[in-house]
Amino acid sequence: MIDEAGTIDKSRLIIPGLAGLYQRVAPLNYAFLRIMFALIFLPAGIDKMFWGGATRIAVGNVAKLSLKPELAWAWTVAGLEFFGAILLALGLFTRPLAFAFAVELVVIAFGIMSARGFFYIGGGMEVALLLEALAIAFVFGGGGRYSLDRLIGREF
Repeated sequence: MIDEAGTIDKSRLIIPGLAGLYQRVAPLNYAFLRIMFALIFLPAGIDKMFWGGATRIAVGNVAKLSLKPELAWAWTVAGLEFFGAILLALGLFTRPLAFAFAVELVVIAFGIMSARGFFYIGGGMEVALLLEALAIAFVFGGGGRYSLDRLIGREF
């Protein structure tokens, strides 16, 4: 649909009148996905940082995984989900943060969600694996065109 020059082939569109809209919006897709990914984690990060969520996961999921010391791991997750989500939305330190989210999501998928089963009402392993795929894409893709990494001209 989009050729090498970045223009949309109107002859292939069902509604050719939308070509201009697609042309303007297409460059924003990657940044949109990065921001939406971050916004998924930010509320959980706020809960863990400010409303006692870190303590709850320390005595819950972290303890079930036998990770020691539980509270240190819980605060690490809280920091990633709060500060990491903000930085990822801005596109700063995108690759290392995406890698950290990828590691967290592997633990969530196979350490926590696998006990519930692949499909679980309210979000099961499939949700964690979908987010895992996005995190891996950000590891390889970096911040993208609209990111602070690109603005400062340095990426990991």
